[in-house]
Amino acid sequence: MTELSLLIEPAAPLPAERIDGLAAGLADDLRAVRGLRVAYAQAPAAGPGKSAQAWELGMLVVGGLFSATTMGALAQIVVAYADRVKARSIRVRNGDREVVVTGDTRIDPAVLDRLTQLLGAPSGPAPSGSPADGGSTGARS
Repeated sequence: MTELSLLIEPAAPLPAERIDGLAAGLADDLRAVRGLRVAYAQAPAAGPGKSAQAWELGMLVVGGLFSATTMGALAQIVVAYADRVKARSIRVRNGDREVVVTGDTRIDPAVLDRLTQLLGAPSGPAPSGSPADGGSTGARS
């Protein structure tokens, strides 16, 4: 089963306790989506077919049954949360691939397609020029 990691990147340096509180708030919001399992990332990923990823403060692991509807809800929650807490960005990762969202990211078909691609083939290097290479997704308003 596919798991995505979500990493909150604060706009300014914050104490560990505050970052943990931000992660808890995002986890609570995500738990409202039926079919998603949300946990704190506590150790590197392990298991067959999974790339090891370093644990980082403010990181959540989200798994479950991902559908177009679920990905749309996840995107809306992440963008709204980034805007609400004034986070610089939230990185949604699957192995070496990632999509970066901010409070200014527009939820459009292109963003949803990029998020859905994270669920696709086993993780590997991202195609050059894709948002997975650290670029932002969506247009700024």
